Amino acid sequence: MTGSTEGPRNYRESAEPPGFGAKVAVGWSPERLHELSMLRGLYEELLPPRQREVLALKLDEDLSLSEMAERLGVSRAACEDALRRAERSLDDIERRLCLMKQQVRMRENVDRVISVLLSMDDSNWRRRREDAVRWLKTVFGGEEPNGV
Repeated sequence: MTGSTEGPRNYRESAEPPGFGAKVAVGWSPERLHELSMLRGLYEELLPPRQREVLALKLDEDLSLSEMAERLGVSRAACEDALRRAERSLDDIERRLCLMKQQVRMRENVDRVISVLLSMDDSNWRRRREDAVRWLKTVFGGEEPNGV
């Protein structure tokens, strides 16, 4: 590793989730921004109003801390603190509820079912039907449907 302070941290070295405790307003990777957007979609209503507000300004409008501070009539530090708290809160809620993790897993399973169905033809439809039912049971649980 070079002496540069820019670029992503190696999150595998830390027990903390990505971005936890980092300077959030500067240097969020596109992947982290996407993850925070997904978390926000799931848990936004659980955040206090100020945290929702600064997170919206960052994620929806990509404002800098200075721009947020000016718009909200507060200090730059207050905006940064609210962003850090929002990020920590979202990470903590996800760590407890795992809704995003479940959503990602479900999407992966649905993609597998779609792949199986698209590979179905006259010669393999029975086997592919069984594969698709097995994956659907993985995703949704329940009993295998009777009949064809």
